[in-house]
Amino acid sequence: MSKKIFSNYHLDTYQTDRGFIYAQRRNVNSTAALCFKKEQDGSYSFLIRYQPLPEIKLKDHNYTYKNLYPCCITGSLEINETPTDNVIKEVWEESGYTITKENIKEVVKATSSTQMNEVVFNFLIDLTNKTNEKPTNDGSFFEEISENKWISESNLKDILLKNSELYLSSLSTAYLLFLKHINKI
Repeated sequence: MSKKIFSNYHLDTYQTDRGFIYAQRRNVNSTAALCFKKEQDGSYSFLIRYQPLPEIKLKDHNYTYKNLYPCCITGSLEINETPTDNVIKEVWEESGYTITKENIKEVVKATSSTQMNEVVFNFLIDLTNKTNEKPTNDGSFFEEISENKWISESNLKDILLKNSELYLSSLSTAYLLFLKHINKI
């Protein structure tokens, strides 16, 4: 039996009878969106979100972060929010692109691990011929220092297959959705 040892709007922290401490987000499930666009030459580009690791280094009273790591656009579902509504909101907040259900090309749900009951809804979003505005972000410090970069498919493959960079597993899941979408697998 676990007892709650800390709680706020976003998070509850528990301790088991055996002393194990774990955190549970307010709503466990989340979305991850890999956005792509088809270029005029027939190649594809991918919008990668570079976010900080939650490791803060204090230097001269300014927070600096070691390497930003590549991932999809992500978000936690609010209570009673559908995954589709959440991904539309998160793509707007984190990239400045307004999308509709028609921009969603693929979706698959996955469990994040055997140690958690989180379901991640992985989306593939087509942004071909779309323009964006400045991202609004959610006001959190982490989102304020995150950045987006359009990269080539070969650069994405390098991230996933060749480099030893840390990245969220939803990035590889969403890339597999892309390969399925263009009939490569």
